Amino acid sequence: MLEKVLEAFKYSLKYEKSILRRYLILGSFDGILLTMGIVVSALATNLSVRDTNLATISGITAVAISSAWNSLVVEAKEKIEEYNELQRQMMRSLKGTIYDYGTKATIFLSTITHGSSPFLGIILLLSYDYSRNLGIIIGISMIVLFLLGLSYEGSFKEKVISGLLILIAGVITAVITVILNT
Repeated sequence: MLEKVLEAFKYSLKYEKSILRRYLILGSFDGILLTMGIVVSALATNLSVRDTNLATISGITAVAISSAWNSLVVEAKEKIEEYNELQRQMMRSLKGTIYDYGTKATIFLSTITHGSSPFLGIILLLSYDYSRNLGIIIGISMIVLFLLGLSYEGSFKEKVISGLLILIAGVITAVITVILNT
C-alpha cells in the first residue's frame, strides 16, 4: 500500500507539476499582497508591531485556509471528472491503479501547496519587523513578486512578462494602500 502511495506522489509530481506550480504561485501572490497591504497601512498609521504582526498572521491564515479549501473543492471536482472520463474511455474501472492513486495524490498536493503558499508573505513581515522602512518593504515585495512571475513556464521573455505583470499588481496594491491611508 505504501509503495502505491509513493508511486502516486511521484506520478503527481511528474505529470501534474504545472498545476502544483500554479497553486504555489497563486497562493504566494495572495499572501504577499495581503502582507504588503497590511504592513504599508501599519507604517502609515503607526500601528504597533504586535498589532501588525497579529493582523498579518491572522490575514495570512485566513487566506491559507480559503486557498486550501478552494483548491480542495476545485481540484477534487476537476480531477475526479478527468478520472471518470478516463475510465469511460478505457471502458473499465481504474480503481487501485496508478491513475486512481495519482488523482488522489494530486488533489492532496494541490490542497497542501495552495494552503501553505500564502505564508511566503511572512518574508515581508520579517522585513517589516527588522527595518520598519516603507521603501525596503515595497522593494522586497517587488523583488519577490517579480521572482514569482519568473517561476511560470515558458520562454525567458514570457517569464519576464509574467514577472512584470505580477510586479505591476504589487505596485497597484502599494499605491492604493498608500492613497487609502492619506
